[in-house]
Amino acid sequence: MAATVPAFFTDDAQAQLDDLLMLVCEELQLAPTRYRLAVERYGAVSRVLEGEGSPFHGIPLSVYPQGSMAIGTTVHPLDGPHDLDFVFELGIPHDRINPMALLWTFYDFLKGHGTYGDKVSLKNRCVRITYANDFYMDVLPSCKDLQLGGTCIKVPDRELANWTPSNPKGYVKWFRDASTTLLLIEKAAQPVPPQQPADEKLPLQLAVQLMKRWRDVFYANRKLAPISIVLTTLAGRCYRGEASPSAALSSALARIVGAVDAADLQGRRLVITNPSNPQEDLSERWDDNTDAYKAFKAGMRHFLKDWGRVLSGGRETNRLLEELFGEPVTKAVVRQAQRLQEKRRANQLGVRSSGVITMAPAAAAAFRPNTFHGKA
Repeated sequence: MAATVPAFFTDDAQAQLDDLLMLVCEELQLAPTRYRLAVERYGAVSRVLEGEGSPFHGIPLSVYPQGSMAIGTTVHPLDGPHDLDFVFELGIPHDRINPMALLWTFYDFLKGHGTYGDKVSLKNRCVRITYANDFYMDVLPSCKDLQLGGTCIKVPDRELANWTPSNPKGYVKWFRDASTTLLLIEKAAQPVPPQQPADEKLPLQLAVQLMKRWRDVFYANRKLAPISIVLTTLAGRCYRGEASPSAALSSALARIVGAVDAADLQGRRLVITNPSNPQEDLSERWDDNTDAYKAFKAGMRHFLKDWGRVLSGGRETNRLLEELFGEPVTKAVVRQAQRLQEKRRANQLGVRSSGVITMAPAAAAAFRPNTFHGKA
């Protein structure tokens, strides 16, 4: 049930909504202790791969984060473990190594290691390390793609029994450029970026967090849900420098639905490629799962319609937001109300002649503190 506590009032309805969305995103973040633990685990794995005894010791290599931890869009799951994505890149050309040999050597080494032996499992393109404290790390082995150059890499794919293209570093740069922030500094074991407070994040980052949480709430069948990198890429491509999360989300949803409609008119599916490596089709799963693509289209149209109801304002806004984003909205509304009460007690609120609550003393009478004892 949506919280009924009054929201934090400002003169601008959009500013009020954006303040609430920022608090929702703060609730969605990985807990600081969990984030620090993930960073520690990442560092430990990096040292093992680089150290003596590793079959890769002495080979130029780098280990670096990709995905949500690299671009600041982590969202804790509704249930189950949190997934963290990293890349293990050998600094040698991919045509000098058999892709399946690389994947199996990587897996066998960790499987035989005293620390990780009982934690690892082999996936299609990566090795998963599952920790008892409710998160797992997917580590992607790779080699440089000298044909495309730059930061492009090739990744082993068991289903193809061959290499497949990717460019995680390039993707991070693309997203951060789209968000007008800076790329990570290059070094052998590249650091996970410090966790950003939600109020320091850029509108695109916040919009992506909201889209990912909507996805988790909306799709009861996880097999039909669009993967995070598809939503992130679509949001980044649709972003036009909007200055608030609500405006960024509105823009993204309208343009995504427009692109879906255009693809339908042409009798094709929407194709989302990696902006930093067009050879990588991030939406390739839809080729074998047409139901998932249909669910994606229906979901985005539904999201756009529901978001329009939120923007229309009114007493139902908090309830509508909770239907879209779940329990974090309830906590955010309560926190917003607590901030209102703190400002009330500090005599930082006023009332305009129109009756709108505002920050004092901007042409407003002081708002007398509420003692909740029947007297003001």
